[in-house]
Amino acid sequence: MPEAASSESTRTVVPLQRDPGACAAVRALVTRVLGDWAMPEELVRDAVLVANELVANAVEHGEGQVWFGLSRVGAGIRMETGDSGVELPRLRSTGPTDERHRGLVIVGALSTGWGIEHHPDGKVVWATMTP
Repeated sequence: MPEAASSESTRTVVPLQRDPGACAAVRALVTRVLGDWAMPEELVRDAVLVANELVANAVEHGEGQVWFGLSRVGAGIRMETGDSGVELPRLRSTGPTDERHRGLVIVGALSTGWGIEHHPDGKVVWATMTP
């Protein structure tokens, strides 16, 4: 669950606890904020899933403080997670019975774009979505 939130009309950033409960808190946050922004229901549904995958990866594989950001960008949105680690996320091959390691495949399938930004204090994994 996020500890605290700072919010502007077009950007929300929350620090995350390093535990699986962070995913549920971010799903609720994305649903609420995108509803406030009057985003289409289909975008909200897909954004909740993308946010969940980004946060799950950051919480499990990130280092140091982990955070989630949600921004309004034109008619669409940008979601991002950040941490102080240098290890990059990677797409993994999965079989039909694998229950894990599909996160970035889901992010890529539902978003209009995604990527990784390197920063002096770590990395940011982002995804953009448009209605």
